[in-house]
Amino acid sequence: MAANPRSGTKRLTGGGHGGAAALLLLLCCTASMALTPDGEALLELKLAFNATAGQRLGSWRAADPNPCGWEGVSCSFPDLRVQAINLPYMQLGGIISPSIGRLTKLQRLALHQNSLHGPIPAEIRSCTELRAIYLRANYLQGGIPPGIGDLTHLTILDLSSNLLRGAIPATIGSLTHLRFLNLSTNFFSGEIPNVGVLGTFKSSSYVGNLELCGLPIQKGCRGTLGFPAVLPHSDPLSSSGVSPITNNNKTSHFLNGVVIGSMSTMAVALVAVLGFLWVCLLSRKKNGVNYEKMDKQTVPDGAKLVTYQWNLPYSSGEIIRRLELLDEEDVVGCGGFGTVYKMVMDDGTAFAVKRIDLNRERRDKTFEKELEILGSIRHINLVNLRGYCRLSTAKLLIYDFMELGSLDSYLHVMRRRISH
Repeated sequence: MAANPRSGTKRLTGGGHGGAAALLLLLCCTASMALTPDGEALLELKLAFNATAGQRLGSWRAADPNPCGWEGVSCSFPDLRVQAINLPYMQLGGIISPSIGRLTKLQRLALHQNSLHGPIPAEIRSCTELRAIYLRANYLQGGIPPGIGDLTHLTILDLSSNLLRGAIPATIGSLTHLRFLNLSTNFFSGEIPNVGVLGTFKSSSYVGNLELCGLPIQKGCRGTLGFPAVLPHSDPLSSSGVSPITNNNKTSHFLNGVVIGSMSTMAVALVAVLGFLWVCLLSRKKNGVNYEKMDKQTVPDGAKLVTYQWNLPYSSGEIIRRLELLDEEDVVGCGGFGTVYKMVMDDGTAFAVKRIDLNRERRDKTFEKELEILGSIRHINLVNLRGYCRLSTAKLLIYDFMELGSLDSYLHVMRRRISH
């Protein structure tokens, strides 16, 4: 401590450096405890999901220093960058946040079998390390971002069973490492670009897109007038600007008539063939043949298990065992056609099980045929029918479980509010 001869005050001479060092240490500790940028991007992703994400992604906390211990998240070490997001079958809704583009070291994105909607964010092109994208069985809309062609390391792209539409970007053909492509059961249209790796995949990669055409699916594309987009060879004399000899005008008109007549006949025949194929396709749909996969299993007890919209990730024995353990404590509602139970599997995934009263059942074949149709329908405003089980004592329908309660309770609450 030294005295200032002019002011008579004392000033600190030795302790100033120590205070600055303590402040610097405090700032370093605070910075080290702050969540990493990848963690902040994941929290934005969680926020864009629906309300159930808060329950299922409870381990995603802003107070953590990094996201490497969060459910479904894998990191690289020692840099603690996010390398994989694995959240299938989580009943997640909402959209995929554009913040996904900030995960520049991401190699695997697996969000399949959820209820996500909205577009695939264009920012995904910034995830240049991506090797695998699994987004099947959601309600994603819009088109495929052309920027996916910038993901040069991509080997797996599965966008099947969504509501995607538009043309297939030719940029996908530049993905030289792509080994698996599934764009089936969407609403894509136009010609499949026959460029790069896109020409190497079979028709199974595109099945269920009725407006697609092109060489990979052996379906000709049509021009603006509805005829096949194949033009006849032009006259070499006309194309070179040389006029035909006037003495052969009659012969020229005759040949033109023959060509036009032949083309008309071919067009009519082609329309008839396509009409016949369309009628066959409609008849197959009426008979219950859909693009959705249906799996029938018969278990030893004599019970019959049928699953729709892709197999459930459980064995038939495990599902039957869970169904047989349902009792009064699992009841969540009662409708005009039976009681509804909540069935929870070992991994925490919940399903709604509706028990159909036996005295209300129809003949088995008619009943199961109707269920096949219902099981093949996917819509953002409809609850997915995942399976059907016939036991000796009951018929059970297995649906996705909706966390926010029943429509009946909301309607009755609304009526009471209006009446008051």
